[in-house]
Parts: sequence; structure tokens; C-alpha cells
Amino acid sequence: MKTSPLNKRLFKSVLLCCLVALSALSVTATAQTRYIGDELRVPLRTGPSIEFRIINAGIPSGSQLTLLDTNDEGTWSFVRFNNQEGWLQSQFVVNQPIARDRLAAAQAELATLRTQYTELQQQFNDLRDDRMAVDSLYQSLEQERDAALAEVERIRDVSGNAIQLDDRNRELVNRNRVLENENDQLRRMNETLEDTSSQWKMIAGGGLVLAGLITGLLLPILMRRRRSDGWA
Repeated sequence: MKTSPLNKRLFKSVLLCCLVALSALSVTATAQTRYIGDELRVPLRTGPSIEFRIINAGIPSGSQLTLLDTNDEGTWSFVRFNNQEGWLQSQFVVNQPIARDRLAAAQAELATLRTQYTELQQQFNDLRDDRMAVDSLYQSLEQERDAALAEVERIRDVSGNAIQLDDRNRELVNRNRVLENENDQLRRMNETLEDTSSQWKMIAGGGLVLAGLITGLLLPILMRRRRSDGWA
């Protein structure tokens, strides 16, 4: 069976597409991200031209130089670097550090600021804890003050009652003294009455004895008189 030219062309096209696809996949699989380095080395020469001899093959970018002079066109600068003096193209001389160094300085400053922020945050937390402790102590002192004021009021009330009780006690003592005096007077009066009663009893007894004696003496006389009268 013979293959037609159309089928051959179709087969070749499919095969070519497959090869292209495989090549693209291979490139994609091996492709990696890379960057162009910014490290630059500038030669230092004995004169303001590329025709002069190089005395330093490469001053690294970002190096600090001392500018001493420039040529009339301003295209070359006479500089001092590490006790070496020479000429280099002015396009490589700038008034400020390169971006890499500025970025490093900025990152260092950022790290310093972060450290300071962390320290300030810690100080803030410590101050907040101290403030909470002071507030708690203040509340405790207020409670103690209120308790002390309440105790003072209680003592004042007790003192007032004590003063009243003392006045009442003095009044009762004075009243007791009056009653004791009255009792003494009554006792003396009772003793006087007892003495008087005893005297009256003695008088009454003496009177009865005297009456008995008189009766004993008069009764025989009266009886004799009655007898005399009867006889008469």
C-alpha cells in the first residue's frame, strides 16, 4: 500500500510540532532566574585618557575616593584612592554612595529601627505593667483608706458612746453616793429608834415593876380598910 503525498506532508507537520513542543518543554524545564551583576571595576590611569597606563586595574564600585581635580572637559577626574593618585572617567564618579550601599545602609538602619522598636515595645509593655501595678496599688490604698475612715467613724461613735457612758457612770456614782448617805442616815435613825425603843422598854418595865410594888403595898392596906369598914 502506497502512502499519498498529502499524508506524508501531514505526518511531517505533526512530527515537526511534536519536536517543537518537546524542545519548548526542555527549555522550560532547564530555565532558571538569573540577574546581571552590578559589580563594576574602574581602572585608574596615569593621565586623562585611555591611552595612558593603568596603575590600578580595577577600583570596585562604591569605593570612597578623594576628588582632587578634573580636566577641562570634565570627562576625567583626578582622584586619590588608598594612597594612589590617578585619573578615571568622570562618569563613574558620583556625589553619593551607590544604590547597593545605600540599600545596605537603609537595611542596617531598618534593622536598627526594628531593634529600637522592639526595645520601645518592651519598655511600653513594662510601663503598662507598671501602670497596672500602680493602679492596683492605688485601688488597694483607696480600699485601705475607706476602711480606715470607716474605722475612725466607728471609733468616733464608740468614743461618743463611751463619753455618754462615762457621764452616765459618774451620774450613777453620784447617785450611789447620795443613796449611801441616805442609807447611813436611815441606819443611824434606825439605831436611834432602836435605842429609844430599848429605853422605852426599860421605862415600861420599870413602870410595871413600880406599879407592881405599889399595888403590892396598897392592896393590903385597902383590904384592911374594907375589913374595918365591914366591921363597923
